[in-house]
Amino acid sequence: MLSAPAPGLAGIILRSLAFLFFWLVAADIGGVLACLVFDIAPLRYDSGALPYAIWFVLGIFTGLIAFGTAAEAAAGDGNEDWGRRAGAGRIANIVIAAGAALLLALGLFFNAIWWSQGVNGEYFVPDSAPHTITFFVSVLAGMVIGRHALVEDRKTQP
Repeated sequence: MLSAPAPGLAGIILRSLAFLFFWLVAADIGGVLACLVFDIAPLRYDSGALPYAIWFVLGIFTGLIAFGTAAEAAAGDGNEDWGRRAGAGRIANIVIAAGAALLLALGLFFNAIWWSQGVNGEYFVPDSAPHTITFFVSVLAGMVIGRHALVEDRKTQP
């Protein structure tokens, strides 16, 4: 059975950006719903740290899922798991770099249109700068965790 070759650098970057953007939007919708539920529900121990915890945990899972799906799609078809193939570390590093660039670009965009204009967002991403930064940093951390968990670096033995 023939397998499709892995895409080039531009293909890896575009696939990474598409998958990460999709998962960021999906996680944002889920995070907003979670924050609304906890805001409306009568909590006995209401905490200002709860929205940060929601966005942090959601960010870690978003980073793991986005990394896994983007890297698997970028690796192309093959007979074995993409993380065990030769070149998996290179693909993983490109996916993380593309993700970091997208998160930085989104942060700069949100700063230009919301955060620097004095908009007083509650605790929703992207309205609130601290919650968005927490979410973005945890997404990047999740991607790095995924890289170390999923990619088997092949080291030559003497």
